Amino acid sequence: MSSFALCKKVELHIHLEGAASPEFVREICCSSGMEIPEIFDKSGNYKWQNFDQFLTIYEIVTNIFLDEKNFEALVRHVLDKQVKENVIYTEIFLGPHLWSDRPNDRWERFLNIASKVADEYEKKYGMYTYFIIVCIRHLGPEKAIEASRFASKVKDKNVVGFGMAGDETKFNTLDFMRSFEFAKDSGLGTTTHAGEICGAKSVDEAIKLGVTRVGHGVRSCESEETIINLSKENILLEVCPGSNVALGLYPSLDDHPINFLFNKDLPISISTDDPPFFSTSLSKEYQDLHNVFGWGFEIFSQINKKSLEFAFCEARLKEKLIQQL
Repeated sequence: MSSFALCKKVELHIHLEGAASPEFVREICCSSGMEIPEIFDKSGNYKWQNFDQFLTIYEIVTNIFLDEKNFEALVRHVLDKQVKENVIYTEIFLGPHLWSDRPNDRWERFLNIASKVADEYEKKYGMYTYFIIVCIRHLGPEKAIEASRFASKVKDKNVVGFGMAGDETKFNTLDFMRSFEFAKDSGLGTTTHAGEICGAKSVDEAIKLGVTRVGHGVRSCESEETIINLSKENILLEVCPGSNVALGLYPSLDDHPINFLFNKDLPISISTDDPPFFSTSLSKEYQDLHNVFGWGFEIFSQINKKSLEFAFCEARLKEKLIQQL
């Protein structure tokens, strides 16, 4: 067990379906009478070699959870893992277009399930779970509007934010301005994936969207001007080191810019993205950062407090939870 397993944590960047372990996927397939898809290697881990293959397998996994019973089991599976990681606050990405290609009652049913389970875990474990509705970038701007409108409609269901995930190489970031403006006008927090597959320019475009957080954003280190703009606009980077290394952005954690970004006094958080896909956990991320950069409890507490400052929940809850760190 990592020495950081008992450390209280905040996680702002984790995808629901991406947190389904291979063992859990196989278990659900067997209990539901579904054929186990050929997405695992000989060791039983997810089998992919590049970002495109990762996206393909992610969608296959998503399709396993398209009935209410399996979807609820998935939410419980993910929240159980967060509890074991000693997470006290988490925001989880939900992509409704992965459930159905257009808005329908499944979107609302699934959101109701997720909200119900989140409330249950708050009462039982004291862990606060909120959701960020994400549009899928490679599906285009019109689908993004659908997701944004849905997010605005279900704010009473533990939904606190709107964001964008998917393939960064598709469409121009500013093509999605209307969906982000709609979400902000509705009182939702906003974040978008950028500076992961694409370089610092994609982070510059994300800044123009008016977001307060950027998912990943690590390639901002390639441009001093981008670093300056992030600092000027006070934007937090949701950094997922294990994910970045697994996807080949950097050869190893030693080469990862998280320490550089931290020393530039940029607000950052630490997250796992899609933990079983990248053979990681939040405690492992902390342990690895300790081993490579010498980070300890004081730095992790500082980062978690900063993460709460940038969380999309109400101020009173932030203040309450900061006292626990």
